[in-house]
Amino acid sequence: MDTVTIENVFQERVCKEIRLLPEGIGRYVVLHPFAFDDGDHFTVVLRTVGDQWYLTDEGHTFMHLSYEDINLELSGYASIVDKTVAAFGIENRQGELIVSIPDYRFGDALFSFLQALVKVSDIKYLQRERVKSLFEEEFRSFLRGTVAEHLRQFEYYHPERDPQRVYPVDCRINARPKPMFVFGIVGDAKCQTVTNIIYWWERQTETFDVVGIFENQEDINRRILARFSDVCGRQFSSLHPNRDRITAFLKEHLSNGR
Repeated sequence: MDTVTIENVFQERVCKEIRLLPEGIGRYVVLHPFAFDDGDHFTVVLRTVGDQWYLTDEGHTFMHLSYEDINLELSGYASIVDKTVAAFGIENRQGELIVSIPDYRFGDALFSFLQALVKVSDIKYLQRERVKSLFEEEFRSFLRGTVAEHLRQFEYYHPERDPQRVYPVDCRINARPKPMFVFGIVGDAKCQTVTNIIYWWERQTETFDVVGIFENQEDINRRILARFSDVCGRQFSSLHPNRDRITAFLKEHLSNGR
C-alpha cells in the first residue's frame, strides 16, 4: 500500500489533520493534533520493514513522563502501563511503544495507538493523586503520634451551621483557651480551599488558632500563598524537616492551655 493511500485512510479513520512526513528509508512521521497537557505532541512514527508496517512512539512517551519526575519503574505505575498497552495490543520494548499493523488496517491501528498513548500519559494524574494521598496519610499519622486521641478530631465540622460538611477542618486540636485548627496542604487547589474554609470559620462564633503544614510550600503560587498567609497564624513549609519543630510547637500550645 502506498503512503498516499495510507494517509487518506488515517484521515478518514482518525481526523482530517493527519499528514505523513517521510524521514529516511521506510520511516514516516505521523503529524497529528493530539498532544500532552503542555502542548508537546505525541510522537507517532510509521515504519516499514519488508512487507510489515509498524507504529511506534520511539520511546518519546515515557521520556516525556520522566520530565515530570514520574518513575515508571515503580510497581504500581509499571502494572498500570503494562495493562494499558496490553489492552491495545501494543508491545513495550524497553520503553518504546510499538504495534504491528495487521491486515493493512492502518486506520484502526493509528486510532488505537493514539488512544493508548493518551491513557499512558494520564498516569501523571495518578502521580499527583499518589503524592497527595501519601502526604495526607503522613500528616494524619504524624498528628496521631503527637496529639493524644481525646484531644484531636479529624475532619471536624460545625454540627449546626455546616451539617453538609462543606467547610471541614483537617484536624481540630481541643486546647485551651481556644482550639487549634490544623490543615495539611498539597498544591494550589488545597491552599485556596483551606483559605476559604478559614474565612468561613472566622464568621462563626467559635474562636480558634490556625496552623498550616505544607507538603512543599515552594510549590504554591505566590498570590495564593499570600491570601492564605493573611488568615493563617502559624505555617510550616514542609512536614519532614520540621517534625521536631511542629511537635514542640503543638506541645507548647497544649501545655500553655492547661
